[in-house]
Amino acid sequence: MKHNPPILALHGGAGDWTKRDAEGAIKSIRQALEVGFSEFHRGSAVEAVVESIAVMEDSGFFDAGKGSVRNAMGEIEMDAGLMVGNELKVGAVAVARVKNPIRKALEVMKQGKHVLIAGLKEEWSHGGNTVSGDTVGAVALDDLGNLVAGTSTGGIEGKAPGRIGDSPIPGAGYYATKRIAASCTGIGEIILKVLPAKEVDMLVSMGFPLRIALKAVAEKITGMFGEGNFGIIAVDSSGHVGWSFNTRGMARGVISKGVGPWVSVFEGDIP
Repeated sequence: MKHNPPILALHGGAGDWTKRDAEGAIKSIRQALEVGFSEFHRGSAVEAVVESIAVMEDSGFFDAGKGSVRNAMGEIEMDAGLMVGNELKVGAVAVARVKNPIRKALEVMKQGKHVLIAGLKEEWSHGGNTVSGDTVGAVALDDLGNLVAGTSTGGIEGKAPGRIGDSPIPGAGYYATKRIAASCTGIGEIILKVLPAKEVDMLVSMGFPLRIALKAVAEKITGMFGEGNFGIIAVDSSGHVGWSFNTRGMARGVISKGVGPWVSVFEGDIP
């Protein structure tokens, strides 16, 4: 699927969406797409990714930000990461208790001294809402050719305190280069072992179309670990947008110049 930049694509988690509020996910992602796309007029793909993810963090609908699940001690510990592919700039936070982890990841990236900071805390009120969605992520391509990817999550419910998943790790939960920007969702321990976002970039660098690269990576994970554990969205430098997942649905959407916002949850729909 080829689109004209600027382009923004989002996901709200892969999983069994036959047991989740698909209509609620569509509404939340559509709002995030519209907010994020408006940022292209004021900034770049960075702002589009960060602000669209922040909307999903604030919604309380997804396992990110306000809707984050609790660990085994009943505490909130969130992870998020952001990468600008053309400059290979990265910022990430882990084991964080902050209102918008993705904005903190942006701060880390702007400071430029480190890539990943763990243990951030600030005073804020967790929503305590019933979560329907999962990990959230965004990828974008702007008019200047900048490719940006970001991911944010509350992790796995009941996880061990201090557990860090794939979402703040470049190459795993997200990755961006001058070729592609990708964001993943699924079981972090699996994603960390395969580095699927990095593998998509490697396949594209070898000449494979984005759609084929995404499908190949998802099939590799399914072959190794079975179904029901992975999803990925991506955009490339030519404006192609794609995704692949081995679950019963993945909340996702795309908006670009003259197209969208288009949002769907189940297999087979094409914008």
